[in-house]
Formats: sequence, structure tokens, C-alpha cells
Amino acid sequence: MQSTLLIIIGLYLLMLPVIGIIGRRMSQERTLRDFYLAGGGLTALPLFFTLYATQYSGNTLFGFAGNAYREGPVIFFAALGMAMAIASYLLFARPLQDRAHKHNYVTPADFLRHRYNSAWLVRLVNILLVATLASYILTNFKAVGLLAERLTDGELPMLYAVLGLAIVMAFYESLGGMRSVVMTDVIQGALLLIGCLGVLVATIATLGGTGELLTAVSSHPENAQGFTERQWTRGISVMLLFGTGVAMYPHAIQRIYAAKSWVALSTSFRFMFFAPLLTTVPIILTAMAGYQLVPGMADAEADQIIPRLLFLLMDKFPILKILLALFMAAAIAAIMSTIDSALLSLGSIFTQDVFRPLAPETSQATLTKIGKGLSWGLMLMMAVLATILPQSIWILMVIKLEIMCQIFPVIVLGVHTQNLSARPLIAGVLVGCVATYMLRWGIDVDLGGWHAGIVGLGLNIATIGMFSLFEKPRTQEA
Repeated sequence: MQSTLLIIIGLYLLMLPVIGIIGRRMSQERTLRDFYLAGGGLTALPLFFTLYATQYSGNTLFGFAGNAYREGPVIFFAALGMAMAIASYLLFARPLQDRAHKHNYVTPADFLRHRYNSAWLVRLVNILLVATLASYILTNFKAVGLLAERLTDGELPMLYAVLGLAIVMAFYESLGGMRSVVMTDVIQGALLLIGCLGVLVATIATLGGTGELLTAVSSHPENAQGFTERQWTRGISVMLLFGTGVAMYPHAIQRIYAAKSWVALSTSFRFMFFAPLLTTVPIILTAMAGYQLVPGMADAEADQIIPRLLFLLMDKFPILKILLALFMAAAIAAIMSTIDSALLSLGSIFTQDVFRPLAPETSQATLTKIGKGLSWGLMLMMAVLATILPQSIWILMVIKLEIMCQIFPVIVLGVHTQNLSARPLIAGVLVGCVATYMLRWGIDVDLGGWHAGIVGLGLNIATIGMFSLFEKPRTQEA
């Protein structure tokens, strides 16, 4: 088993530097837009795979699975939330893409700077984006470290596994930028699709059919008393959290910038709308059935339910060795696709929004070189930090989305209004973030199943509305 797995993963990793070299040769010019957005020329198929591989990752294979094992059916609302995120894109993607092509945007802050002309709003949003990107990267590094430890029974420490993959990713990303990332995303997305469906098929075959699978899922302890009112509230909150937060991923917004046309982007969105049925739902069903097959896992261990379940199935059916190896390769590929996209976005923010304003005379070629160096530094720093994180992957993912959803009104209102200034939005984001922080860590209050971030988003929108009413008479008077 270890030999098969090492061969598959080894061949995959050896391909990545070659892809980086190909991406470098495909580069047309030494500019930030060419390096970070592939020149804005992505067509429908690569756009779909890069969006898919970016949004479905180690969080899906470990975070979703672990929470499905712990909390049961409420996690299905997260799958609905992933579909809702596509509907959220449709609220702003087309006008945002038109502006991006017209004004050569590179980062989300470019849109904010051009639309609102407010340095304070740009700084505030960038702080939130950097914090969430860091969390996103850390959770996925943590996932790949857990996977490596599980595969080797602890013989390969998490730090070594994470650092090794970080070096490979930094190499191909710094060579070809988004072109290299997109090419790897096509491979990684295909592996992820096969892995998720393959795990579900193996579980069904082991249990004896789809009827037995549904019986195992319905026997989860959280189903014992039926779906309670609190679970409904919790589920709706999860759906809203994913539906608004995921749509604000900066690396996803940059893919909107990178699309060649609205036809290409809308086509990829149509495919993405059905992606939860092929990815999230199979993983959730497998993890819930895993509660019956691998009972008694502690909360900290539940994130590893899928590999634990596969090892159990492999002991009974040796023919599943290939499937397990394929799934592990898919898991590593999915995690790497998310990390490299997030780090590319993080590097673009530091290069375009932090360094460039300090040295506006710097050439595009020099800025691109600086961005490549940042990719190496950020990659290695995040790899080390990931090994000391104590929280579960699901908790880190929820915290990240609670922050991200506070940016939702800024983007949506920005493309659909002309007279709204930055002041109400700054007030709204601050109120939303402070409320989220206080409700999560400061005030011991029962929210009835609602996430702190969704309550914060409601206060955020209310604050924007209130400040806009006060500002309107001042604007008319002026």
C-alpha cells in the first residue's frame, strides 16, 4: 500500500515543477496582471476547474467530513451554502468583471480604490482579506499535515510533510504564476472529483447497497430525536454563512477578473452550481455512515474520519488499495490547489496594495520579482505556523467565513450603487466585525443556533442603512 501510494504521489509531485516551467514559457509579459491573473484570458473549462479546485479542498475532505461525523445532518446545509455562493456571485460578477477588464484590476482592493476612493476602506478590507487568507492557508496546511501523519502512523512529522509540499508549491507558483496554478488545478480538480465519488461508491459497496447507506446515515445519533428547531436555525445559519462568505474569497474574485469573457465565466458558474452534489454531498454521506463503521472517535480525531474509514475498508477488501491511494493523492492535490491559489492572492495584495504605493515608480517587472519572493517567504512562514494550530479545521473555517461575510455588502453595493460613499460601509464592517468578535469570544449569550458572523452581518447591513440615511441630507445640501 505504501509503495503504491508513494509512486502515485511521487509522480504527481514530479509533474508540478514541469508545469511551473510550462507556465513560465506561456507568460506573455512581465506584469502583475499577467503573473497574478494569467493576462485575463481564462476560458470556461480551465476557469471551472480552477474555481472548483480552489473552493473544494482540505476543508471539504477533512473539515466537512469531521463536522458531519460530529453533528450529523445539519452539515447538509453547508452543501446548500456552497451552491448559494454561486447565486451570490451572480449578484456582482458581471459588472465587476466589466470594470476589471476596463481598468486592469489585479486585487479586490483595486475595485474598492477605484469605486470608493477611500484609503481607509481599502486598508480595512485588506486587513480582513489577509487575516482570512492566512486562516485559509493554515487550515489546509494543517489538513495535509494530519493526512501525512495518518498515512505514516506518525513516522513522518507534520512539520516535514508541510514544509516539503510548501517548497514544491512555491517553486511552480513563482515560475508561472496563475497560469501554473490553473494548469495544476485542472489535474487537482479531476482527482478530487474521482476521489470523492470513489469513496462514496466504496462505502456503498461495503455496506451492501444504497438502502444500507441511508440506514447508516439515519442512525447517526443527531437523528435520534428528529430535526429540532435549533438544528433548522443552525442549518440556515450555516447556509447563509457559506453562501455569503465563500463568494468573498479574494482568490475567487481574482478569477472573475481573470475570465476572458462573461460567457466563459457564466458557463463555469453553471457547472459550479452542481459541484456540491459531486463533492460535498458524497463526503458528508460517507462521514455520517462512518459513525456506524468507526464509532467513538473523539472530536479532535473526527477530522480524519475519511482516511480512517478507508483504512478499515481496505483491511476487509484489499482491492480498495488503489482507491485509497487515489483518494490520498486527490486529497493532497485538493489541498495544494487551495493553498497555492490563496498564497498567490496573498502575494498580489502585498505587492499591489502594500509595496507598490510605497514605491510607485517601481517597474512591473521588478514588482513581479518581488511578488515571487513574497510567495516563498509567505509559503514557508504559513507552513511552520500550521503545525502549531490547536483548533479543529471546521472551527477555523467557520471563523474565516464569519469574517469574510462582513465584506459582502461592500462588494455588492459597490457595483449596484453610484452615490453610496465609503463612510457607511466602514462603519458597517467595523460594527459587524466587533459584534462577531464579542458574540464569539467576549459575551456569553445563547444565539439560538445562529452563528456570530451572521448576526454580525445583520448588524453590519443595518448600520450601513442607518448611516446612509444620515448621510443623504448632507450630500443633497452639499
